[in-house]
Amino acid sequence: MRSSTLSLIVAVGAMICAAFPTELTNFLLVTTSQADPNPDPSELQAVAATSLYDPFHQPALILRLIGSGYNSLPNFTLTDGTLSSVALAPFNGGEKLYNSTIVEAGKELQFLASPQPAGNMALSEGYLLTVDGEEEGWTICNGLLGSEVLTWKGTTDGCADTYVHAVTKAPY
Repeated sequence: MRSSTLSLIVAVGAMICAAFPTELTNFLLVTTSQADPNPDPSELQAVAATSLYDPFHQPALILRLIGSGYNSLPNFTLTDGTLSSVALAPFNGGEKLYNSTIVEAGKELQFLASPQPAGNMALSEGYLLTVDGEEEGWTICNGLLGSEVLTWKGTTDGCADTYVHAVTKAPY
């Protein structure tokens, strides 16, 4: 009986580990109302996928929530505290590598198509996106053109607290 229980624990642990990025490359970012992980992102509470967004052909892309029916979702890497992803530049500028800027309170998470200094983000326990070691502080706020965007410690009316998880498969 003891060996079967141990085998079950090992099997469940392996399933959970397989659902989270083992390296800090090639993961998706989702928002959820829960801090605890779930090996199936579709079972996270109030889960939403994220996508890089350029509302007015501006240099900085931002991260918005996107529902089901998307064509593709951006894959991210995390190196030296900076998130990176490939995205199409405005005005038919082709694909470029976008890097996150330093995360600051009250500002949207932004990405620029240029090298950035070492950032202040990390993945706690391999899945929970933090800023300066803080797990709580991400908010979903109303952005331009009616989109919901990811902000660090947003304080405007309509901002809602959220957690950001790194996952290996889309939530819906």
